[in-house]
Amino acid sequence: MRIDIGSSTASEVLIPALPEFLERYPEIKIDLGVSDRSVDLISANVDCVIRGGALAESSLVAKSIGQTDMVTCASPAYLKRHGIPAYPEELKSGHRLIAYVSTAAGRAVPFRFECEGGKSELKIEHYIGINESNAHVAAGEAGLGIIQTFAYCTRQARESGMLVEILQQWRPPKFPFHVVYPQNRHLTHRLRVFIDWLAATFPARLN
Repeated sequence: MRIDIGSSTASEVLIPALPEFLERYPEIKIDLGVSDRSVDLISANVDCVIRGGALAESSLVAKSIGQTDMVTCASPAYLKRHGIPAYPEELKSGHRLIAYVSTAAGRAVPFRFECEGGKSELKIEHYIGINESNAHVAAGEAGLGIIQTFAYCTRQARESGMLVEILQQWRPPKFPFHVVYPQNRHLTHRLRVFIDWLAATFPARLN
């Protein structure tokens, strides 16, 4: 079974959970494609992809497998040098933002915030743009600037003190995840049990 998945979701969520799935279904063999770049399921002969974010209109079938919080973080060293912003607007003055650059859209994902029902989107020239999720977090840990990313990507770094969450009261809405597969492809037993397992396993691991 061929599965495609984003880098941080693979390393932080799927791979740590896979031993339980493979113990339950030892006859299933998996080829895991790990990349933040989108793939064409049909031409790449991929059984399914696991992706986050809003889904574009398509002929593909998508099943929700959970959602995660988004967090805004920086290293203690960065915050010592540049100060801790109290409001999102303060990011426009004297702060360095490390943007995640979407390979699908070809542009930086803006920093988003929400408070008491009000939503805002910061359009600031980023200091560094990175198109791979694990490297994006590593840049924040290195003190290069402020990042906004999935909560699960930074859990260990926040627990160890390598990263500090800021602007907690302005967390944007939760970020959805789906498993996507071709509509016209026969849903094999192995793909069916994998999708059912994802739906049961992923939500808790995305928190």
